Amino acid sequence: MGLLDLIRRGEYVPDADVHPGPGGGRALSLSEIASRIATDGEPLGGVRDFLDQVSRSTDAELAALIRERPEQTGHREADALLAGVAEHLAAVRGLPCPNWVQEQERFLDRFWFVSEVPGFRALALAQTPIALKRRGILWPSRSLERV
Repeated sequence: MGLLDLIRRGEYVPDADVHPGPGGGRALSLSEIASRIATDGEPLGGVRDFLDQVSRSTDAELAALIRERPEQTGHREADALLAGVAEHLAAVRGLPCPNWVQEQERFLDRFWFVSEVPGFRALALAQTPIALKRRGILWPSRSLERV
């Protein structure tokens, strides 16, 4: 169940140890995103939420958000996606790449086209950043650029 579902049902309870992130919102680490994915089973919403905060994060804040090793989510695609996102952002921002992104379980055996729309496969093949592509994830770079 996603955050909006919890709010709509009146079941949302904010964490007591909320630390304001850039822009006044709560900055979620990739480790926290992994916990969320393990609970709700949906990787893209959590990763998109993480990417939403990246443009508002300083380099030091982003380095801290990707540093901690996320626990396995129970979803191989999600585990690989988290590592690919961390590696890509570290490369783009010139940050140290965390060691955990090189773990074998962070790579897929088969290609995963994130979009189910067949017409977008050629676009994904051409425009996926290398950090994702080498893990078997095909998701165009503009999907990683959020506002």
